[in-house]
Amino acid sequence: MTEVESMKSHLKVMHGLEDLTYVLEQTAAQKIARLRKDVLSSRQYFQAVWKIYEILKLLAPPPPEVMHKHLVVIISVDGGMSGGLTHKVIAEAVKLRDEHGADMLVAGKTAHSAFRAKNDRTVYLFSAPKNFTLESIKPIYKIVASYAKATVVYPIFETLSRQSVVTVSFSVKDGQRLKDTLGQPKSDERMTPEHAERFIVDPDAQSLVNYLNEAVVGLTLHNYFAESVLAYSASQMIAMRNGHDNAKKEAEKYTVLYNKARREIIDAKLRDVYGARAVHRGAIKGR
Repeated sequence: MTEVESMKSHLKVMHGLEDLTYVLEQTAAQKIARLRKDVLSSRQYFQAVWKIYEILKLLAPPPPEVMHKHLVVIISVDGGMSGGLTHKVIAEAVKLRDEHGADMLVAGKTAHSAFRAKNDRTVYLFSAPKNFTLESIKPIYKIVASYAKATVVYPIFETLSRQSVVTVSFSVKDGQRLKDTLGQPKSDERMTPEHAERFIVDPDAQSLVNYLNEAVVGLTLHNYFAESVLAYSASQMIAMRNGHDNAKKEAEKYTVLYNKARREIIDAKLRDVYGARAVHRGAIKGR
């Protein structure tokens, strides 16, 4: 392959990357536009759901039987380039796993390889549904609801250029959230048994808790999936925008090199033509 052909090949690759990264950026932007309003407006709703759930747990008799172990849940994606966000989520999950000796539940194929080979504890592997619904994540939240304590590690959308990794821990046993980076209630807002006794529950607290135990966990995880998709989409959009800009700069560089190489070939051919013509004229004059 000549130098010009090589330059042409590189230039074609760079233009292909420009087109691909642009399409992926626009796809991520569409997801953000579709999810952003719903996710941001739902945060207060899920905090209210948890407050009601905590009241019921304080009123209810001892909770149903659960596995008295710690489960770390990691929400990743099945594919796509999302910058370093997935690695940050994995790193935080590994830290928690080692700290608590926890079982793992991994949703999203991009994170499977980091935990698949761990044989010293239970590891549940799931795909991350693209169009997730409460029904599609039911196998996931049923497992989470069966543990006495679960910590969910997932990314959260802050701004288009900033996404952070958060952990939310809650106990199915006592209904209390232990840590929630979306906002802990103030000390005077936290529910106590005395506060809970002011509420009348019909038919009875235990019946509702048995029903809500799994339902609230499912609704909460559904919310975390929505938060994750929004954050991963924002991260992907930025990554693809940077990739598009880099590919464009490389294409411009290769265009200059390609044109220079072509010009050198053309100049060389012109020199050969003029040289041959000069030789031909000299031969004619010498006759």
